[in-house]
Formats: sequence, C-alpha cells, structure tokens
Amino acid sequence: MATPPAAFDCADIYQEHAYLVRLTKGRDAVVQVFEVFGRPPTSREPHWAPETILRCEAPRAVWDVVSPEARAEFNRRLKAENKPAGRWGADETAVQRLFGKELLVLLWAVELPDVRPEEIAVAIRNWLGLKPEERWWLYTMTAAATGLAHQAGMGWRGALRQALCFGTRSDAFHLGTVTGRGTLEPRPNAEFVPPRKTRGRKADDPGFLFAPVPAE
Repeated sequence: MATPPAAFDCADIYQEHAYLVRLTKGRDAVVQVFEVFGRPPTSREPHWAPETILRCEAPRAVWDVVSPEARAEFNRRLKAENKPAGRWGADETAVQRLFGKELLVLLWAVELPDVRPEEIAVAIRNWLGLKPEERWWLYTMTAAATGLAHQAGMGWRGALRQALCFGTRSDAFHLGTVTGRGTLEPRPNAEFVPPRKTRGRKADDPGFLFAPVPAE
C-alpha cells in the first residue's frame, strides 16, 4: 500500500486553496512556501494547473528548527478536531490554508540570514503565545504589502521580525501579554447543571480548613 502524500489537513492541493512547502537539496538548500490557488477543473480542461505564488524562501537550517514546533502546534489542533495528524515530507508537503498562513508568519520573522539562533528560539516562543486568529491577522497585514518571497525584511516583514524576535529565552515577555485580553460580561448558561449536594464536608471543600466566622 502506497504511503499517502505528506500533508496537514489538505486532501488535494490541486482542488483546495492551500499552501505547498517545498524543500530543495544541495549546498544552498532552502525551504520554499507557495500559496496555491487550487480549484476543481472544468469539464473542458483535460489538464489543469492551479496558480501559485512564492511567498517565502528561507534557509534550510532555519526550517529544521522551526518545522518540529509548527508540526506539534498543528497536530495538537488537528487532534482536538479528531482529524488525522500531519507530517512534513522529505520533498513537498501540502498545508491547509489557515495553517499555511500561520507558518508564514513565523518564517517571515526569521527568514533573513542574519537572524541569530537565539532570536529564532524567541520567535518560536512568541509565535506559540499568539492565538491562531492573531496569526491570521498578522499574515493578512503582511501579505497585503510585502507578501512575496523577494520582499524579505521589508515593511511588515521587518516588523514581524522586530515583534516576534523581541526578548530573550529567560524573559517572561511574549506578545500575548500585551494584547489586552479579557472576557465579555458573564452570561447565564441555560445548560448548567449544579453539582449534587453531598452529606458532610469533603476535604477539597474550600471551607474545610477554615472555621466559620461568628457574626458580630
């Protein structure tokens, strides 16, 4: 039985809007990430070739550090949705559209040759600290202005490096701490079922360690 193509939640990149990760070989090996505008063929097309855009080209050494972290993050979310885990292929990997956007946000931050290993480690930590929706927003803003492979370090691409590579491994800072997170006003849950009352007081009762305070 043939091994299925390497992919992350992308069944057929020719028919899905997705991303393609391609690894080159040789002394100057790089990782290339293409946006692929897959679509079903029409009845008049004996063959069809979806349009592609090269979004990023980064050193292979950077990819070797980044890819295990991205795989773990994507597979954690696929598992939560009861979907098969993905894997990186030796040559090409099809990546679901939203995952591809998130991957590019990380790669764009560390793609330049002068990014130090320390900065890559910090960028990974800060990227993991962002919510998927925050990564999608960063992708949209960056791709709109400087989303082509040859625009490395320009505009929003440079800003991504400044943001994600900020700090050191020992710092507590990450982007999630400055996004003003909170909650909406609590809303009653009609499905809530109160726990059963049990006789006696359990050891895990918050009042177990404290005697009642007499009323004044």
